[in-house]
Amino acid sequence: MAGFPVAAAAIARPNKIIVGATPSGAPLKDALVPRIREEPGIEVQDLGIGFTIAADVGRRVSSSRGSGARGLVVCGSDHIGSILANKFSGIFATACRSVDDAVDARSISNSNVLVISPNSTPWDFAYDIFRAWLKTPFKSPCPASGGWPWGDGVQESLDRAQFEMAQIGVRISEPDVCVSWPFCCLANSPVTSPFEKIPGGSVKIIRENPTSATVKFNAGSLEPPHHHTSGHERLLLQGEMSVWNLSKKKRYDLGAGNYLFTPGGDVHMVKYHKDTKLFVNWFGPCNMFFDRELDTAEMAIDE
Repeated sequence: MAGFPVAAAAIARPNKIIVGATPSGAPLKDALVPRIREEPGIEVQDLGIGFTIAADVGRRVSSSRGSGARGLVVCGSDHIGSILANKFSGIFATACRSVDDAVDARSISNSNVLVISPNSTPWDFAYDIFRAWLKTPFKSPCPASGGWPWGDGVQESLDRAQFEMAQIGVRISEPDVCVSWPFCCLANSPVTSPFEKIPGGSVKIIRENPTSATVKFNAGSLEPPHHHTSGHERLLLQGEMSVWNLSKKKRYDLGAGNYLFTPGGDVHMVKYHKDTKLFVNWFGPCNMFFDRELDTAEMAIDE
């Protein structure tokens, strides 16, 4: 595997915090907001006070996904606040009562809404909890991991959970779209179309968004190093293939019946050793960004 590039891990520090409080949480919120405004590079949007504030914050963070926004809710019951915020797609709201809670929430859940309560959190530690939550990257060492980095298997599980849980609450309005396991749509598959940049390949789109497809490649075909914004899972129906996850420096050799999940953003390349057919399910729209050309990919395999 020498010579393969490793993608830099992105540390998702927010550029905006959407804040709100219930009446009982207002004094603590008002004490925290001026300090949050002092954080460099962070805009604070204060929604004020209301009994439905947890849902309001969750809704706004959900609609702002991809923009670098997170939320802070201060309410009398932190657990109820997190339940209300979590009603919206893509929200990972967590009630945190200590710095360790905050670090675990970011590392394990990639928490994007922090919920604290003046009844459960000492005021002297409230900002420390916020700062730990603000600065901790997803999948970083945390108290739950014993302070050690998570193993590859755990990291892949955490990645997959992000994509699967983000689909909860997503409304699919198209009347002909299957919302259950995509194999149910195979009978209505469109005509197969060849890939433009990958010789020897063709695809049948089963479902548009999230995208599911059956894919065929001739023996000897090669997918150059590339990545997708969404994670995807592949089930090999026939043939043989090898997948190099360049971001994780791992190789997977797959035969008929084998399954593999690749997280979004991971740079990977694929070699098809036999005529191969597989089912691919993306956890979002299918897109493809090439990180190397075909000829340099062939050289990388020889390395």
